[in-house]
Amino acid sequence: MKDERRLVLTQVENIARELATSLGLEVVEFVFRSQGRHSLLRIDIDRAGMPGVTLADCEHFSRGLGERIEDLPFFDSPYELQVSSPGIDRPIRSDDDLRRNAGRPVWMEFRNETGGIRELRGTLLAGAGADAVTVATEDGETAVARDRIVFIRQDVTVGRRHRGEL
Repeated sequence: MKDERRLVLTQVENIARELATSLGLEVVEFVFRSQGRHSLLRIDIDRAGMPGVTLADCEHFSRGLGERIEDLPFFDSPYELQVSSPGIDRPIRSDDDLRRNAGRPVWMEFRNETGGIRELRGTLLAGAGADAVTVATEDGETAVARDRIVFIRQDVTVGRRHRGEL
């Protein structure tokens, strides 16, 4: 990518982050792919806690960003702007992911002391420590060492069934 294009792309990312902040949102992922004469600019946004980001948030952000970047010289050829939430199947990995997902229902698999895989469903608690993640369940709070976690994702329950049981 040419240096001029990189500078404009950095400018677009800064505009996106400023707009997100002004709307009470965060940019989770910023991806640009040049595909010949057509390019894709995909931005995932989120809001910490419940209910997270909504379709209306995505629409509002997309319109606002589109208006701000439409005259930049980088986008003189066709491009597609996609704005969405990170999605419920996105793994929760980083400290920022943990912070944003605090208060949301999660599904975690982790290795117990003997190396066996255990499953835990509950609400991710705020203030996850550097060494452990705490989940509130019907039976109380459970802290799991981060190095034992296989994965954490948002949990979606339909009726009394969990995803995967449908």
